[in-house]
Amino acid sequence: MSKGKKRLLIGGGIIVVAVIVIANLIGSGKNGLHVQAQQVEMLDITEEVSASGYIQPETRVNITSEVTAEIIGLPVKEGQTVTKSELLIQLDTVQLQKDVDQLRYSLEEMEARTSAARASYEQAEQEFNRQKKLYERALTSETVYENAEYSYLNYKYSHEATKSQTQQTRAMYEKALDNLSKTRIVAPMSGVVTYMDAEIGEIAPAQTGFTQGKNLMTISNLARFEVEVDVDETEINKVRYGHEAKIEVDAFPDTVFQGEVVEIGNTAMISGVGTTEQSTNFKVKVLFKDTDVHIRPGMSATVDIITNTRVDACAVPYGAIVMRSLDPDSLARADNNKTDSSEGLVQTAHAAELDDDTLPAKNGSNGDKEKKEIKGIFVIRDDQAVFVPVETGIADQKNIEVVSGITGDDIVVTGPFRMLRTLKSGTSVSFDLDTEQESGF
Repeated sequence: MSKGKKRLLIGGGIIVVAVIVIANLIGSGKNGLHVQAQQVEMLDITEEVSASGYIQPETRVNITSEVTAEIIGLPVKEGQTVTKSELLIQLDTVQLQKDVDQLRYSLEEMEARTSAARASYEQAEQEFNRQKKLYERALTSETVYENAEYSYLNYKYSHEATKSQTQQTRAMYEKALDNLSKTRIVAPMSGVVTYMDAEIGEIAPAQTGFTQGKNLMTISNLARFEVEVDVDETEINKVRYGHEAKIEVDAFPDTVFQGEVVEIGNTAMISGVGTTEQSTNFKVKVLFKDTDVHIRPGMSATVDIITNTRVDACAVPYGAIVMRSLDPDSLARADNNKTDSSEGLVQTAHAAELDDDTLPAKNGSNGDKEKKEIKGIFVIRDDQAVFVPVETGIADQKNIEVVSGITGDDIVVTGPFRMLRTLKSGTSVSFDLDTEQESGF
């Protein structure tokens, strides 16, 4: 092929490409941006707080030993049903029995000494009273009278000291008896042994005010279960006692159990302090309203706590809510676009973040007017995307309630997400009316 023909073909190709590009630009200028849109719907919206945790019996008791002794008997085993006061663990009694015997002998000795001291005290008291009468009638000397008085006081205080020692020994003896009785560990309630960590021959450590001891077994009432979950600090204020909940147990994927909030923690549980994964949660307990015989303590579960509901709410997809920085003049124009001024709850819903260059300018900076962050929705009117400030209410996983700003006749822009970030009010648009919102990513 000659060089002239090659040049002619290349030139023709460039012209064709240029025509296509120009045609696309012209078409784009006529039709504007292409967006996704959706008709405002009247829906029932249920706001939920979701959290995960583990199933546990509503009532359970950890069994520990109050005395340090060897385990010599375990008449029960894990999974066994026990009744209140039934023997669970028998500890060795040899050493504790010796302590009881020794203190009993000491108590008997002190009681005898107390009796002797009392007799001497009473005798000295009588002698003192006799000498006192004689001294008053001048029938005895002052020295004899004072010696009788000193002897009386000496025996009196000696008797009181001996009596105190006897009471102390008696208290020690009673304590030893109590420790001996604690070698028989019995069930504090009826239930099922759901955990056991004890073996015959093992030394059971005592739980005291300074040591935690060891959890030898757990007795649980399996008639009622609850789920203990961690709720994030940003959502805990939505949760109230008595709120209904839906419980999904991992072991039963096709079953949803009904529950109720019965306990809300007042103290925050902070984890991962000083790391990027630091979190602040509150313990919440959700009681099963009905249970299943196959549910077991320790199973994983997810709880959806129903915190609020709206019937026939004006709803839009969550991603349609955007934030814009408006000066007073722009804000006034945007307010004129409102079609519904009804009052309602307001909650923050950031579906699209602003670029750095769209952040509100500080008052007086570069002569610009002070700007205000406004929450709103782009509504399609006369083939234009018009920004309308709105007030929002509760939200579910897909939709959010709009309590003022739009009506059920409006069509709102729902995406794409990147376009919503930079979309400006008054931009010409064409749209596809979605039956379901797409993510736009």
